[in-house]
Parts: sequence; C-alpha cells; structure tokens
Amino acid sequence: MLQQKSLTSGPVLTLREHEILEFIAQGMSTKEVAQHIDIAPRTVDRHVENVRLKLRAKNRTHMVACAVMEGLLMVAIDDRQPVAETEAP
Repeated sequence: MLQQKSLTSGPVLTLREHEILEFIAQGMSTKEVAQHIDIAPRTVDRHVENVRLKLRAKNRTHMVACAVMEGLLMVAIDDRQPVAETEAP
C-alpha cells in the first residue's frame, strides 16, 4: 500500500487518510466527505479516527492543527484584507 510521508519523522498517513484529512480541514462534515468520494459515512469516521490517533489529537480541530504542525497540511495565506483594517471614507 502506498503511504505519504510527512516532512518530519512523525506519523505516516495512507493516501486515503490524507485525502480525508484535507476535506476535514476544509470544513466538510463526515456526510459531505462520504458523498464527495462515494464511501460510507462510517468509513469516513473510521479514517478520521485513525488519523486522530496517529496524530495523538484530542478532537478533529486539534487533529487539523497537529497535521499542520507536522507538515502534513499546508496553510494557504489569503491576500484579502480584514474589514477592520480598511480605511474610513
């Protein structure tokens, strides 16, 4: 089975686990991920649980944060300015 290695010597995720992790990081629910890749929601939950355990995370949010810290996910920087920083007319 092919596996994707992280940039560090941390946990190794399968390609499917990494794919599901990316969808979860984008804010998709279990049901949405399942429909998107045509698998059962219970299977998505199992993959999420496997990733969470590999990363030793407490919950999904912590799992995504750990994945970013491990170099498993990249964070895109948005060029848009926050509304609070715009100048008043």
